[in-house]
Amino acid sequence: MLILILLIFTSCKSISPPSEISSALVTPNPSREAQALIRFLREQYGKKVISGVMTLNSFDEFDRVKKISGKAPAILGMDFMHHGRGYTQWFNEDQILLDAEKHKEQNGITTFMWHWRDPSRKTESFYTSETNFDLSLLQNPQSEEYESIIKDIDYIASFLKRIPHIPILWRPLHEASGTWFWWGAKGPQAYKVLYRLMFERLVHHHQINNLIWVWTAEKNDILWYPGDDVVDIIGTDIYNGSMDEAFVSLQSRYPDKIISLSECGTLPDLNKSKWSWFMCWYGDFVLNNSALWTSILHHPEVITLDKMPKL
Repeated sequence: MLILILLIFTSCKSISPPSEISSALVTPNPSREAQALIRFLREQYGKKVISGVMTLNSFDEFDRVKKISGKAPAILGMDFMHHGRGYTQWFNEDQILLDAEKHKEQNGITTFMWHWRDPSRKTESFYTSETNFDLSLLQNPQSEEYESIIKDIDYIASFLKRIPHIPILWRPLHEASGTWFWWGAKGPQAYKVLYRLMFERLVHHHQINNLIWVWTAEKNDILWYPGDDVVDIIGTDIYNGSMDEAFVSLQSRYPDKIISLSECGTLPDLNKSKWSWFMCWYGDFVLNNSALWTSILHHPEVITLDKMPKL
């Protein structure tokens, strides 16, 4: 009985209540807008869950969810996947900025991610099985790998610098410990070098101060964590397995951080885990949840676009 009590006490103690989580950001002198957004996230955490959806082409899935449920998600997810690859004949690289502007005018929140294609340009893939980009050579500033990495980061920075007034939930280099993406292929040390290089380049070199840095955690990946000094929020991507177990585990591992469901294939049970936000993936995942969207977005503890304040 004593052992059981100790286990329960230890488990409860490891999960910090939201009141113990700081609103400070890892970026020095963050923008006023970024500070307002993190304060909003901090105030809502543990009380209400912010709704979100990932898009593939402009507001496609956002509009689809609104049509299904009668309500629009508060968070719009977008990807730099096609940027800097010469796809401009069929892809408008500025659309991501136009959409972010439009969504901000509606009081919405924007999150950006980056399915970063092979920096060597030998392939157009981001999958480890289809590229041989050697991230372990990044520690040599004279290497072609280092130069290609810097070139790509600088290109994305050129877009981010055009929207300094829009706070961005920035979620790069996701799902690294799964090793299915090239940025995780060479293990945790090489990955952390890349993550911290990106932080240094965007924040200190380019002086971009409107990003809120979201790191995507996976199971048993503590060795991959870049560090508290370069991570604002913890996210996780769940398509299989227990969301509630993952939430408790992440709160235990990162008691001083806000925890979000940064990608999901099914909508969460809002009567259990209080994620900061959830973001349903696009395509079939949106359609497969058609029967749930209405009840979820009309739930009193869910924040939809119409409930968003002007930050």
